[in-house]
Amino acid sequence: MAIPKLEPIRELLLHPGEIFVSAAGFEDRVLVFPNMLHPCTDQHGKVLLLEYLPPNENNKLKQLRSAFLSKSYNLISIPYDRYAPETFDMPFRKHLEQFNAEAVCLDISALSRFAIMIVLDVVRELNLQLRVIYVEASDYAPSQNDFDAAKATSSQHLPTSFIHTGVYDVLRIPRLSSIRMQNRGSLLIAFDSFNEALCQALVNVINPSRFILINGQPPRKELSWREHATEYVHHFLRSEWSVEDDNYPIKMTSTLYYQETHQLLVDLYWRFSANHRIILAPTGSKMQTIGAYFLRAAHDDVHVVYPTVQGFFSDKYSTGVRETWQLNFGRMGDFVEHLRQNEITERLGLPREPVDTEID
Repeated sequence: MAIPKLEPIRELLLHPGEIFVSAAGFEDRVLVFPNMLHPCTDQHGKVLLLEYLPPNENNKLKQLRSAFLSKSYNLISIPYDRYAPETFDMPFRKHLEQFNAEAVCLDISALSRFAIMIVLDVVRELNLQLRVIYVEASDYAPSQNDFDAAKATSSQHLPTSFIHTGVYDVLRIPRLSSIRMQNRGSLLIAFDSFNEALCQALVNVINPSRFILINGQPPRKELSWREHATEYVHHFLRSEWSVEDDNYPIKMTSTLYYQETHQLLVDLYWRFSANHRIILAPTGSKMQTIGAYFLRAAHDDVHVVYPTVQGFFSDKYSTGVRETWQLNFGRMGDFVEHLRQNEITERLGLPREPVDTEID
């Protein structure tokens, strides 16, 4: 069972027993897959739509409802409170069970990073078939001109909070928490972004003994300036928390190809987990979040936290649509077990299956 690679997707047809899961965000790409979705022909097609709380008047909730209902899908809205995400996982699981879901088609284009990890974990727990679909935006905020202008402003030593209004709190939920290794020093792993306040909040709350930041490398050459920009935004924080060679050279993974993130996190886990409590914060791209989830899924001693923002500057977020992608994971529980067994074999040299042997 190979780790699936991104594949282009040009049309969207739900399979029998497959539930479409999406979220009511405010970006242009929110409507791409709902509009691409084939009309329902058997009256059994179902959509679970995450409705964000606190509400944002710019969210495309009405447009999404109209798109699904016009294609004869049964639409169920589920509240997702960004300030209290622990209230979401059990209602979501209950709906999947009531629908007798056999598979989930998950559109992560408008999902919160924390919501992505929660949904993936419920799907894993139920061992449902999973395919993840994702719309890559054509333009991301801030622009290079906006960043350079902010960087040059003497009154603002770091160009930060381009798209967020502030940090609400560092949150955790029982599903993704762990109490293991609490008597050891903690290793906090997070990702660069254009808001260093996210990582600053993490450091202030957790006070880790080690801190590793992973930068993001955009897949397109014209966006390569962003990896240097996010490195600059975090350079004070990174220099304050450098320990030995943990951050030099700066660790970097693709913002699109999630396998790179997963592989780096697995390497870090096996390097530090024997002597540290691993705390993981998915503050990077959505595809980096997919890679981060699979570390947690295979190792339930990893403790996940998330710095939730107060709000968004919706007019300063991504715009347009570039590519549409999909990932097919098969049955999620089986796939995670495959990852776990791979690590046992590669890292510990143990066989995949029990070996019968006679002991004298």
